[in-house]
Amino acid sequence: MIYKVSFVIIGRHHPGEIVNMDTPPHVGDKIQLGDETFEITEVVDLIPPRGEFAYLHATCKPVEED
Repeated sequence: MIYKVSFVIIGRHHPGEIVNMDTPPHVGDKIQLGDETFEITEVVDLIPPRGEFAYLHATCKPVEED
């Protein structure tokens, strides 16, 4: 299964991204988009899976660096 994931970033001006993934994202996961790291706060199915593809939306927030 290929997961087509639309990442939307809250709390920062960031265009987001659409990424193909081999495993589905989960709340609490961290993902690198460009030079920044984000934490996933929500994952929603956009439409039911079709064939080998699943379509997901993930809302993320920036990870504060120490």
